[in-house]
Amino acid sequence: MSPDKKVAVIGFGNIGVGVVRALYEKGVSGLRLVRVVDIDLKKKRPVKLPKEMLSSDWKTVVNDPDIDIIVELIGGIEPAKTIISRALRNGKDVVTANKKLLANEGKDVFTLAARRGRQLGFRASFVGCHSLIHEFQQAGNASKEFRRIYAILNGTSNYILSKMTSDDMTFKEALREAKEHGLAERDPSDDIDGIDTANKIRILLNLITNSYQKVPDFHIEGMRDINTQDIKYAGELGYAIKLVGAIEQENGSIFVGVHPALLPDDSLLGTLQGAYNGTELEDEYGVISGLVAPGAGVYPTTDAAVKDLVDIVEGRTMPLPTSSEPLILGSTETAERRYYLRFSVANQSGVLAQICNIFWKYNINIAGVIQKEPVNSKFVPLVMTTYEAKEKNILEAVQAVDELAVVKASTKLIRILSADT
Repeated sequence: MSPDKKVAVIGFGNIGVGVVRALYEKGVSGLRLVRVVDIDLKKKRPVKLPKEMLSSDWKTVVNDPDIDIIVELIGGIEPAKTIISRALRNGKDVVTANKKLLANEGKDVFTLAARRGRQLGFRASFVGCHSLIHEFQQAGNASKEFRRIYAILNGTSNYILSKMTSDDMTFKEALREAKEHGLAERDPSDDIDGIDTANKIRILLNLITNSYQKVPDFHIEGMRDINTQDIKYAGELGYAIKLVGAIEQENGSIFVGVHPALLPDDSLLGTLQGAYNGTELEDEYGVISGLVAPGAGVYPTTDAAVKDLVDIVEGRTMPLPTSSEPLILGSTETAERRYYLRFSVANQSGVLAQICNIFWKYNINIAGVIQKEPVNSKFVPLVMTTYEAKEKNILEAVQAVDELAVVKASTKLIRILSADT
């Protein structure tokens, strides 16, 4: 039998503790934890290790010829990039949960791993739906095998929106509860502003296009402005509001975005509650499939990292992007989809006619209109959904509508995503 592969974990925070417990306390066949590195070794942790296994110097571990695998769990760009790069150059395989690094510096890391013939496991960077990452890794270049991927990739944001929907909480109330349950960081900006979701979408794009080049910028919109008013109106229309990463293919172009969206409330993603992640994929034949998994917490990340470690031990290869071709995204201005619009208008006759006249000029067909009771004496909410329209036309039409004297506040626009759009 082959000797166990020796593993060093760099980063002894919550996720590091989870991986250490799996390797040291429970044990994983073929793997032996030999070192754990962290800058703070005095902090109390729920796992006890012999002092000789602990170190505050990652360089000695990365340069140790007896160590076979480095698990990087410190996050951020540096020194994580240097740690991973030096480990690969020293002939070690690497497992990482660092989505920020891979999304922004993936080109250097992917190409170095390929040149050195080393394994790079990164399912833990895509916690809630790492099975999707694995699926695309096994398929190789899968860019022609799907029409669209809609994904909820951040457990914190989905928890907040779920609470706003089910318990009629405000955004601030739901965010505070998420923090109390350990589902949101002290600074939750990456989660609620769509940055975390965007990083995962970039990693996924590298895989499905087989390109290791950095993904160009795309539209990223967070959820701070979503309120209970829009959640209620969306529910009346048969939709749920979620923060979604979208990848769509049409006529050879790839359209990408991260933004709040209305999803049918009986769809896989529309019914997804709590701190869960999910993906809905439609293939080239129109067949829709989905994946759901916990999207936040120590255990899901630990599980993904250990699965990568097991793959390395058992000799399963992890295909990485190999093409140097630049990734070109289509302009979202030309993408066609449906839209939800909430206007704040004066309570007087003729308002709807003025808005419809502008929409007619921009070739936008209205699917439905709901006039709500006045919120106050100054304005009335007017909710409208459209049939498919070009985003450029919608944005220009909304700008023109907002300039009308009868419009009392900026129009709220949310995209509608469903299988028929």
